[in-house]
Amino acid sequence: MRPAFLVYQSEDNTGGFEQLLRQQKTLYVLSDHREYLPVACFEKDFPDWAYDFVEDGGIAVVSGATRKTFSFDAGFKCKAGIEYIDLSVFNMGKARIRSTVSVFSGSGKGEFTLHENRSIKDNRRPGFYPVFLYKKYGKGTIIYSGIPLTEILTYEGSDLRKTSDVLDYDERVSSIDKAKVGRALRDILREAMNLSGHPYLSLYYYPDGAKSIFAYSIDGDGLLTRGVNDLIEVSEKTNTKLVFYINKQLCENEDQLEDKLSRISKHNIIASHGAIHNGKDSYEENVEDLVLFDTWMKSLGFEYVKSYAAPRGMYCLELGRALKDMGYVHSRDFGYAIDDHPYFPYCEGVQEGPLQIPCDGFNVCRLMGIREEEGKDAPSAEEILEAYKKQIDLKLERDQPLLFFCHPQYFGLYAKEVYPKLIEYVSAKGVLLSDYVSYGDFWLRRDKCEYDAEYENGDLKIIKNKWSKEMRICINGQIAE
Repeated sequence: MRPAFLVYQSEDNTGGFEQLLRQQKTLYVLSDHREYLPVACFEKDFPDWAYDFVEDGGIAVVSGATRKTFSFDAGFKCKAGIEYIDLSVFNMGKARIRSTVSVFSGSGKGEFTLHENRSIKDNRRPGFYPVFLYKKYGKGTIIYSGIPLTEILTYEGSDLRKTSDVLDYDERVSSIDKAKVGRALRDILREAMNLSGHPYLSLYYYPDGAKSIFAYSIDGDGLLTRGVNDLIEVSEKTNTKLVFYINKQLCENEDQLEDKLSRISKHNIIASHGAIHNGKDSYEENVEDLVLFDTWMKSLGFEYVKSYAAPRGMYCLELGRALKDMGYVHSRDFGYAIDDHPYFPYCEGVQEGPLQIPCDGFNVCRLMGIREEEGKDAPSAEEILEAYKKQIDLKLERDQPLLFFCHPQYFGLYAKEVYPKLIEYVSAKGVLLSDYVSYGDFWLRRDKCEYDAEYENGDLKIIKNKWSKEMRICINGQIAE
């Protein structure tokens, strides 16, 4: 049998399962009826044939189950609005989800409470329930959650909030911890495939089996001369490339603009940060802005890479649609997701926009602003370096890419003191030095790879169709070749 997932296509399909499975680059089939595969994935709806599928030994994973999803008593208690779930069992800590959920009682993995920030008394923990529940049914198992986890992966929305589990720091980032939710779902899907007696296949996240990847980008909200000069110097010194996402509104009146762009382009990369430095809600506004930026760059005589960073991190699907139609291949943002691996955004079952490359929310600009708001001195280079190191260590522990950003008028002031030491630190840990464009292009090549597999009596046969030698197949999360 193929060790592949069936994703049930119903009216409730949000595309969240497909978004995740495509990100994993595992084997899956979209269908509105039963297929003879070991694991089937459902959102809210559990059709009649699914009971026979599980009873015969199949494994079902259900996201966003409601009181009406199952014909049996699944332990439904109530509907609730919750902000956080505890995913420590998946090494993800507390995840912010801000969602309406169906509450089910029973045993399982993960935890949330209906009474946030209440003290525990008399050794009782009222209102605590599992995120994932398990139900044996015939020869198979149903793993279900009353939290619409796959739908949450597709949500828009950003907020000023704490961005890290190891830093006391906030920024205007995605209001949902999608990377944490996605990791928990990935582990559940891997477990489901193993419960069915099959291996979980996927493609590794980094080229040539690298431990992780490091890239740094600059949002060109103005091009401070000293900052630009120092950033160019440290990039050349460390033999790394910075991607400068340039904004027309904030850069067009810069002194010696063309000279600065020329010096940037000799070693580093120029990309788009839009024309107007603000979010745009409609498709038409976004297309107009992209055309305006393109016209401006052509008037200056500079080529740029079709990679984009949303002004103020305010990414939306209308922007994604415009980017895709205007030929952009990836978008680097923190307002749609943070800390995650790249992925193709879905909404209501449809892919919307180009490849999304989430980056870390920490940046020197905001840290300096926080210190100023608190009436404190600006952070030292040592403090900034230590903050990066803490983030890097946590990301490596969680197998996440090291993707950061800032601005020339802020990080540029610390670049000589911080950046070379930052490169030394990640290099010593075996991390691949890259840039956003190269990593995004790798991910595009990864997405185009095709393979298939058969698994019978413990014998796994993998058939590679379209392939690239830099890719690595993983079996149950471990590189197999």
